[in-house]
Amino acid sequence: MKFNLVLLTVIALVAMACSQQQISPECFNRPNNKHPKECCAAPNIMPSREQFTTCMQKFPKPDGPPTPGSPPPGLNCMAQCMLEQLGMMTNGVLSKDAATSKLVSLVGSSSDWQTVAKTTVDTCYQNVASMVSNKDSLGCSAAASPFIECLPTTMFTDCPASVWNPSNECTQLKAHLLKGCPIMTLLGPPQP
Repeated sequence: MKFNLVLLTVIALVAMACSQQQISPECFNRPNNKHPKECCAAPNIMPSREQFTTCMQKFPKPDGPPTPGSPPPGLNCMAQCMLEQLGMMTNGVLSKDAATSKLVSLVGSSSDWQTVAKTTVDTCYQNVASMVSNKDSLGCSAAASPFIECLPTTMFTDCPASVWNPSNECTQLKAHLLKGCPIMTLLGPPQP
């Protein structure tokens, strides 16, 4: 199984355009043109196209750019909707146990991927722990967007050796992400 690339790319582009966290401009300087799917045969962990469409319809992207220094309205709500569709969040409350259970079920029977799923949720939950009870201006979980962005990045950096392409290009991509850059900066066309 591989990432559902179209869906992941759309989510990544929406998240990049609307990201709450400032992404270092250096993150957009990709080390090479290798696509992450060529480096790690990761299982699809993203919501289905139907679930994503439902959330996009409920929380469409704002017409204009966000006010500098403030998160765009709706991003956390859309991420919260997707996490609720996946069963990782209920009524805006992120559940580490539910997220672990769901991610383990999404990665299939591979013991390597099950281990990665558990450590991924631990890492991502720890990254957002201080935000779990916070709400944004629309009343949505402030942890939703950072959590959903963390999942594929961490799974890539922790990709099991059995499905990892150890090429120099892939090693460069992993090093790029380990600097703190999200995987979404490696999707789509390279920056000139």
